[in-house]
Amino acid sequence: MLQSIRTKTASWVVKILFILLVASFAVWGVEDIFRTGGREDTAIRVGEIKIPSQQVNQEFQRELSRIRQQLGQMITAEQAAQFGMLDQVIQRLTNDALYTSLAQDTGLVVTEEMVRDAIRAEPAFRSATGDFDRNQFAAALRSIGMTEEGYVDLLRRDLARRNVVEAVVAGTPQPEGMIDNLYRFRGERRVADLVFIANQSVGDVAQPTEEELAASYKENERRYMTPEYRGFTYVSLNAEALAGEILIPEPELRQEYEARRAGYTTPETRDLDQMLFSDEATARKAADALAAGQDFAAVAKEIAGQDAEAIKLGATTRSEMIGDMGDAVFALGKGAVSAPLQSPFGWHIFRVNAIAPGSTRSFEEVRDDLNRELALQQAHNQLFEQANRVEDALAGGSSVEEVAQTLGRSATKIDALTRQGQTPDGKPVDGLPARQQILETVFATAQGDQSPLVEAGNDGYFLLRVDAITPPAVKPLDEVRDQVRNDILAERRAEAAKAKAEALAKAIAGGKTLAEAATEAGLNAPAATAPFTRDGQGLENLPRSIATAGFRAKQGEAQVVDSRDGQYVLVVTDIRAADPAAEASKPEIDAVKQTVQQGIASDILSTFSQVLRQSYPVEIDRSRLTTSF
Repeated sequence: MLQSIRTKTASWVVKILFILLVASFAVWGVEDIFRTGGREDTAIRVGEIKIPSQQVNQEFQRELSRIRQQLGQMITAEQAAQFGMLDQVIQRLTNDALYTSLAQDTGLVVTEEMVRDAIRAEPAFRSATGDFDRNQFAAALRSIGMTEEGYVDLLRRDLARRNVVEAVVAGTPQPEGMIDNLYRFRGERRVADLVFIANQSVGDVAQPTEEELAASYKENERRYMTPEYRGFTYVSLNAEALAGEILIPEPELRQEYEARRAGYTTPETRDLDQMLFSDEATARKAADALAAGQDFAAVAKEIAGQDAEAIKLGATTRSEMIGDMGDAVFALGKGAVSAPLQSPFGWHIFRVNAIAPGSTRSFEEVRDDLNRELALQQAHNQLFEQANRVEDALAGGSSVEEVAQTLGRSATKIDALTRQGQTPDGKPVDGLPARQQILETVFATAQGDQSPLVEAGNDGYFLLRVDAITPPAVKPLDEVRDQVRNDILAERRAEAAKAKAEALAKAIAGGKTLAEAATEAGLNAPAATAPFTRDGQGLENLPRSIATAGFRAKQGEAQVVDSRDGQYVLVVTDIRAADPAAEASKPEIDAVKQTVQQGIASDILSTFSQVLRQSYPVEIDRSRLTTSF
C-alpha cells in the first residue's frame, strides 16, 4: 500500500501515500471521503463497512499494472475482468473488511509501541541518513490536511486487521506426506528426442483456384476486417511537462544545496593494512621489528600469525575506524606505519598504502539536477491543485476544451486510432501521454461521452471525449486477395507437415526408432532435449506444449506436437524421478514447503471468511462495478 512513496520525490510521494492510504482505509468505515456531491456510491457493503466503487477501481487498476509488468505485454481492463481479476479484487477487499469488522468488535488492542514502530519503519518518513524524521512526518501530514491523531488512528486499524490475519494462520501445519508427493510431482524430469518438420519445408502445395479464394475469404471474413477506429479529444496534466516550466530561485537552490551538502561529499579514504594482537607486549615486539626495517607482511606472518590476505583492511574512511584510532591513522602519510593502538578488540598496527582525498561536488556541478528535482516536487504540488480545479470545472459541466482553457492549455484532437494506438496508415501515433490508459479509456467510453478525470500513475491525469467511432468492416476481396492466397497456402503446408509427422509417429508405433523413421522420411536426425519439468523448465526456446506432451507420453511412445511454424515429433527417452529424501537440502524442497503452507493458510482464511459472513453480511452491487470497467 505504501510502496509508491518509496520511489518518488518527497512532496508528491507523500501525497500519493496518503491518497492510497485513505483509499485502503475506506474499509474501516471512512466512506464519506469517497462520496461525490453527497451521492452514495457503495459497491460493496460488509456489515457496517461500505466500500465505494472508486476504491474497487483503484485496486483493480493497481493489480492490472502489476500483471502487465509481470507479463511484459498489454492486457486491457476488459480482458483482465474476464480473466477473473475483478472478482479477485472484490474478494480481497471483502475479506479485508471482514477482518476489520472482527478486529473492531473484539476490541483487538494495538499498543502505542506497535504504532510507533510501524511509523518509524516506514521509509517515506526517514531522512536522507535513514533515520526517522519527525519534521518530514509532520510536513507530510500537513500537506494533505491530516492530523497526526487521524493518521495514527488509521494506522492502528490497519495493524489490527493484520493481527487478525496473523492470528488465524499462525501455526499452519506442514504435512510431510503432501510435501513429498508434491515435490515428486514437480521435481520429476524427462528427456526426449525431437524431430522438427517445418511447415515451409514440405515443398510445393496446390495453388488455390478463384473459387477456393472466394470461399476461403467468405468463410474467414473476420481475418480481413479493418479494425475499429475512434477519434477523440483530450487534455493531459503531466508533472514532467509542468516541471520544465519551473525555475527555482537561486537562493532556494543554494539553501537546499547546503542542507544536502553531506550527500554531495565523498570522504577521504585510506587503503590500509592491519596487524591485530591480543596483548600490548606482542604488539610492541612487532612495532620494534618494523622500526628495525623488517617487511610489514613478514612481521605480520611471523609475529601476528596473519598471512598477506588477512592483513588487508582495504579502503577505509575515518568514521569507519574505532574510537580515536581514526585520528591517529589519518594523521599518517602514505607508506607510514602507526604505533600500536588499542581498541576493544585488542592492539592494532596500521600501514597506509594509499590515500584518496575527499571531495565535495560544487553547487555549480549539481545545480541542474537540484533544480530538476525541486521543480518536479513543485510540479507535483501544482498537479494536485490543477486536478482539483479540473474536478470543480467538470462538476460545473465544462467540456474538454473549456477545461483546457481553464488550465491555460490546448486540447489535442486525434482523428482516428485503433485499440493498439495505430493510425489508419498503420503507424503508431506520436506523443500520446499515458498511452495505454488513454487508449483503454477511449475504447471504454461511448461516442459523444466525456470521461472523468483519470489518474495516469502517480505523475499525471487526463480527460477525454470520444468524438467518432468507425466500426470494423470487411475489406474487399480484391484488396486482400494476396493475403487470402497466402493464408490458404500456409494452411495447406501446415496440413502436409502434420501428415508427415503423424506418419513418423505411426512408424514408431510399428516398431521403428525415431532416428530410423526420420532417416527414411529424409528428415534430420533427432536432437535430445535437456532434462525438463512439467512446467517446461529446461526447454529453452522450445514450446511449452512439448513439456505437456512429454509428461503425457509413456517412455518410448511418440507424440506429435503442433507449433506455429511446424510440427514436432517427440519420443521420451528417459524419466528421472525426484527423491525428497535424497534431495532434502535443495531450495526446491523449501519452495514446495512454502507453497503447501501458503495453500493451507489460504484455505484456512477462506473458510474463516465464510464463517465471518454469517456475522457480517456481504452485499455486492455489480451494477456499480460494471459502470466502472
